[in-house]
Amino acid sequence: MKKIITLLSVLLMISACTKDNDELERYSRTTTTSGFDTTITLLAYTKDEKEFNHYFELMSDKFWEYHMQFDKYNAYKDINNIKTINDNAGIQAVEVSDEIMDLITLSKEYTSQSDYFDITYGSVFRVWHDYREEGMELNANGEAGNIPTEKELKEAETKVGWDKVEIDEDNKTIFLKEKGMELDVGAIAKGYATEMVARYLEEEGLKHAIVSGGGNIRTINAKPDGPWKIGIQEPSEAIDSPSVDVFEFEESISIVTSGDYQRTYIGPDNTSYSHLINPKTLYPQTEFRSVTIITKDSITADVMSTSLFMMDYEEAQTFIEKHNKENPDNPISVFWIVDENKDWYQGENFDYMMTEDLIPLSKNLNEKSQ
Repeated sequence: MKKIITLLSVLLMISACTKDNDELERYSRTTTTSGFDTTITLLAYTKDEKEFNHYFELMSDKFWEYHMQFDKYNAYKDINNIKTINDNAGIQAVEVSDEIMDLITLSKEYTSQSDYFDITYGSVFRVWHDYREEGMELNANGEAGNIPTEKELKEAETKVGWDKVEIDEDNKTIFLKEKGMELDVGAIAKGYATEMVARYLEEEGLKHAIVSGGGNIRTINAKPDGPWKIGIQEPSEAIDSPSVDVFEFEESISIVTSGDYQRTYIGPDNTSYSHLINPKTLYPQTEFRSVTIITKDSITADVMSTSLFMMDYEEAQTFIEKHNKENPDNPISVFWIVDENKDWYQGENFDYMMTEDLIPLSKNLNEKSQ
């Protein structure tokens, strides 16, 4: 799980509050106490503030329930969560909830699609997590952080792999066969929670809204008076950084960004090390500044934003084509940002590229063609 509050990597650009024929009004509210160590926002159109607050409380409570289950750092009374599973590695199987079983079985399926996504690499991610926490403290005092040794990473890598995870769906238990093994669901948990919360709110009657779990955006239908305008922010820790491009969406959609500008520290030789670790190299990936996925559900978007961040552009093209051919009902669109690439679209501060299906929706490219 993420240990510090992260900033939104997708900027919501919503027009001024208006009423439509159904007398719906726009309300927005944010909380930092519903888990996942991030800001969680609900923006919705409802008949009055009382109705909005009802949906906001439903959202907040659901996010907290998912947070407790997917937390790998903290234990909670009467809950077997990811930490419980990790603490019992090499000791015994742990009975889990339907939600954790679903999350883990889905994670295994996604690994079969892309081995850049693998929650069994928790032991490797733990090594980097500890160095990053120490590095951020050193940086705050004007000192450079350190990086793990090759020996440390290779030793941690001996404790990864789905062959070491025993999933018993009949008895609803998970067993990590090797002591010291860890699951880390950080690359899927928030997307899973955001998607499930949005579906839950829809079932409860909410018709026009955006659920934002940090950088995970999930819209519920369009606005009453037209499409959502959603801008993809420049890679920056500043919450008010400008948008590289803006897109309009008239249907339920999920947008998730992975970037190298959050939870970073400066190591030796003035090199920046991010939290996004490539399981194939065991080191942070540096190909892009950010990768944004746009697709129907937030689970797929979350997983794919991590996977595509690890691939170079050419490999990504092959992957996207294959994925979309095999998943015609849930294709992915992708938006990449880099510091500089003369062959890509030129932005004011960054250069960018997008899959062809996004070009007709791009505010920048359509304005330039006029």
